[in-house]
Amino acid sequence: MARVRSGAWGLLVWGLLSAGQAAAQRTPFKWEVPGVVGVVEVTQPVLSSGVPVKLSAVRSKARPEDILQALVDRFLSWGLHVPPESRQPQLLREPMITAIDTRAFVSYTAILQPNPDGTTTVFLGQADLSQGPRPQSNVAPIYPGGVGMMQTDMEGARTLVYSVSAKAADVEVFYRNELTQAGFEEVEPRVYRSSQDEMQLKLTPAKDGRLAVIIVRRTVSPEDAKPAGD
Repeated sequence: MARVRSGAWGLLVWGLLSAGQAAAQRTPFKWEVPGVVGVVEVTQPVLSSGVPVKLSAVRSKARPEDILQALVDRFLSWGLHVPPESRQPQLLREPMITAIDTRAFVSYTAILQPNPDGTTTVFLGQADLSQGPRPQSNVAPIYPGGVGMMQTDMEGARTLVYSVSAKAADVEVFYRNELTQAGFEEVEPRVYRSSQDEMQLKLTPAKDGRLAVIIVRRTVSPEDAKPAGD
């Protein structure tokens, strides 16, 4: 398996989100990399800078210049706009190419990383810019569609408050999935602990039929961080 170079994903996403507008395509674009010999496992973030991003990577036996030309040809054949070379961000030693579909408002970026064994790892990213940036918080993830975010930090606890048009059960499922993936364990209903932090989720009715979401995050001692019953 090819080694994923540190920082490549962040720069890939930067290219996705910084690209300009262009001509549109009629059908959904599909990646096609020549000479693929394997798929590279990667950690795939859901959001970057508040924009949903799909990330993947493959390993190819083709030369980087041949892959790059094939990608440009495919972008053009699908009616995507490929900005001129002078407007293509090149923040790595490896080649990087971006194309845009403005009707669907989707950005496509590829980074080509040569490997010591003669293969090339191709990082592929697709950013859905049509959904627009979502609010971000360093306390906890925010349920899609959340508005009116407020944060406070005092007495060893950080609090996140916002409202959303969703059912309490759906919000609970969202946080159960998100926090479990982040290394937290639900030790009590709506209470989650990791090795260092505890998060408590509170849901209360708000005006206009919306739901108020309140999350209190505090640092806990190693003894307190142990799941109940241990």
